[in-house]
Amino acid sequence: MKHFLYFMACLLLGFYACSPSTTTNIDSQSIARLTEGLWRGVLNIGNDTNPLEIPFNFEVVNNQKIVIHNGDEHIEVTDINYNEKDNSFSIKMPVFGSEFKLVNHQNRWEGEWHNYNKKDYKIPFKAVNDNPVRFQGVSASKTAAQFKKRWKVTFSPDTEDNYPAIGLFNVLEDGTVTGTFLTETGDYRYLEGGLNGKELSLSCFDGAHAFLFKATIQEDGSLKGDFWSGKHWHEPWIASPNDSFELAPMDKLTYLKKGYDKLVFSFPTINGDTVSLDDARFEGKPTIVQITGSWCPNCMDETRFLVDVYKEYKSKGLEIIAIDYEVVNDFKIFQKNATRIKEHLGIEYPIVFGGPAKKSEAVKTLPMLNHILSYPTAIFIDKNGKIREIHTGFSGPGTGDLYQEYVDKTITLVEQLIAE
Repeated sequence: MKHFLYFMACLLLGFYACSPSTTTNIDSQSIARLTEGLWRGVLNIGNDTNPLEIPFNFEVVNNQKIVIHNGDEHIEVTDINYNEKDNSFSIKMPVFGSEFKLVNHQNRWEGEWHNYNKKDYKIPFKAVNDNPVRFQGVSASKTAAQFKKRWKVTFSPDTEDNYPAIGLFNVLEDGTVTGTFLTETGDYRYLEGGLNGKELSLSCFDGAHAFLFKATIQEDGSLKGDFWSGKHWHEPWIASPNDSFELAPMDKLTYLKKGYDKLVFSFPTINGDTVSLDDARFEGKPTIVQITGSWCPNCMDETRFLVDVYKEYKSKGLEIIAIDYEVVNDFKIFQKNATRIKEHLGIEYPIVFGGPAKKSEAVKTLPMLNHILSYPTAIFIDKNGKIREIHTGFSGPGTGDLYQEYVDKTITLVEQLIAE
């Protein structure tokens, strides 16, 4: 009997020793672990008859950190959540309220990108490991030598909706191209791609923008191409080399209407308190009023700049107020989005809720302005409450020298308002 009990004990011990653990550690599962290294992702905006993809590259640093590359811009993403049962996971983009929902097949991901700032908006997505090539076929060619840095661009030419832009490109000897387009309402941020013979391809993905630009160099040296923004927008564009072309001055586009002499508003903050320019906090102080939106990448570029400006000049009396206009006109959504941005960007000045982002509705909240043409718009007010300048749009860091020019001029204006 003793030998039988000993035998059963050993048998049970062996059984449990060979059984899988009921506690799952994701780091121990090779299929759940994200394969580290460079990846190539594509958003599929085409169809079976017209395949079309928006590519971008990213690096998987570890299971909790991914870095998306767009030219000189590197976006760190750390909000990654896993479902161990089916090897699915989500990647939530910082700031902009969008998310990837994916299944991990070790060196391949499949799923969708969801943009929650648009109703029922999702795009199929795939990614493969160990592929740093953004666009296939990019190589050095004679075309690179004739490709100029600055271009006069027209989007939607020969239509009543046409609008001008400045194309800014940097072409390397290997055919790689970086750059952007600057319009009167802002820039298209960091684009990256290259030349394949006479074909130019550029793209970006930053959590809000999913852009694709394609063009062909014509016999006369001009460009003719197409622009896609996600799956919802497409328009043609043309360009010609032009070192002297300028857009309308940003301080001439938005202004006070006749009959008004100052900016007046009263809006709620994240905490529900009301902020007005008549508050004692702003009395006798130069103030910047920023018209912005949590969904707007150009606004985030301007916010990063204004955060630095505020840190430098708040002790000298400068005040800033951000008026946030949301795609969904809901105060609770504003609270959530504004809190996320405030924490992510380190904003120390008040953010207030202006209402709906649709420009025709937003301007009703500031009826003294001729229009709200662009997100962002910055209104510079002197110590006496008089509007000194209104900057429509923003030349972001992706515009290079034009960004530095904007920074220098704006700092000069701020210092002048403080000194008066």
